Amino acid sequence: MFQIIGIVLLFGLVFGSYAISGGKFEVIMHAAPHELMAIGGAGIAAFLISNSMPVIKGAMGGLG
Repeated sequence: MFQIIGIVLLFGLVFGSYAISGGKFEVIMHAAPHELMAIGGAGIAAFLISNSMPVIKGAMGGLG
């Protein structure tokens, strides 16, 4: 429950401060797919590099 509240708060504060400072959301929407691919790919690669095979298999099993 606290994780959901934290995520909602995070997005609200980040995008709220961006909007208050006069930012245009069209710029974010245009760049989002490329940025998310880069960030997600880096996160997955770091996870694979930093963990052993039993840990990776356990994590993948936990997703299902």
